[in-house]
Amino acid sequence: MGWLGLFGLNRLPGGLEGATLVAGNGADLNVASELLGALQAKFGNVAVAVADSERYLGTLPALVLPERIEKAASLVRQARPQRLIMLGMASRFMDIAEAAGCPVFWINVAEARPRTGNDVLMVADPQLQLVIPGAAVTGDPLVNLQTLGVSGMDMAICQRFKEQHEGGRWIGYFAATGEGEEEEAYLIFNRLIRYKMGLMVLAPRDQARCEPVYRESIKYRLQTIRHNRLSTSFVPLKTRVYYIEEPEPLAGLYGCVSFVVAGGTMHADAQNIPDLITPMMRGVPVIVGPAHRDQPLVSAAVAAKVVLAAADSNEIFEHARYLLENPAESARIAGQASAWLNAQVGAQDRVLALIK
Repeated sequence: MGWLGLFGLNRLPGGLEGATLVAGNGADLNVASELLGALQAKFGNVAVAVADSERYLGTLPALVLPERIEKAASLVRQARPQRLIMLGMASRFMDIAEAAGCPVFWINVAEARPRTGNDVLMVADPQLQLVIPGAAVTGDPLVNLQTLGVSGMDMAICQRFKEQHEGGRWIGYFAATGEGEEEEAYLIFNRLIRYKMGLMVLAPRDQARCEPVYRESIKYRLQTIRHNRLSTSFVPLKTRVYYIEEPEPLAGLYGCVSFVVAGGTMHADAQNIPDLITPMMRGVPVIVGPAHRDQPLVSAAVAAKVVLAAADSNEIFEHARYLLENPAESARIAGQASAWLNAQVGAQDRVLALIK
């Protein structure tokens, strides 16, 4: 048996041997509960192999892979999995895949690498199919979108900004903001209008917060029009802030603006889940702040670079200025985001169909 076997140091956790083994980083495995549940429903015994130091929080049998690839490969070989599913893993884990001795399915592949002849490659981003020969475009199953749920847009509301467009003004939308985010929005906007004059559309997510947020905004001394009190057909050119207090215009204005800063991403105290789907489908470039990066759609969009990801308010400002300075690049990012988002619908079903 040897000393390691005698003391149980090379013993696998219960439920590992002969399982469908899903290997990935702890963060990915922790947001993959729906995918793991679907795999259990299809194959029965499922276990996970954690490839980094982040703790797996689920209930499936779990194997923590050693940092040294050869040791990790040895443990996977010992597990004798029925199939190995590599979730977002890089080509440096090829030794683990080859050691498994079973069919290997690579999900969310992000780089080109040689194929072993006994594996299936799947990519989340349609553009990656051009650089990863033989890969199937499935979308990201961790996002698990079944439908986009975005209805047609009434462009009539955008006519309110006629004077802004004729005056060469940009329109930035801080949409569905949460606790602590409006102050960030005002600071960013004040920097942007010193660069080039524009209009900020501001819409708190929670209607109960709208009145106190408005009262607090008075200290900024910016000409503000409240949507529900606009008495003219057009927002006057002198307006600096267009303030939204109702859900219908909050959603309807996404297609009227130069860029969107997604509320729920700017401040860690914001509890609302960011809405990336609506602005992406409206063809508007989206900037996300540092919060809620563990939300599957936000995480996947950042990884695919279909949103501009900022680490802080300063980077949000720099991204917004970049979009204003580069309208062709702004249009390219928005178009790529829309195509990417459409590719995510039904991703989990496509992935499950390819895993045999």
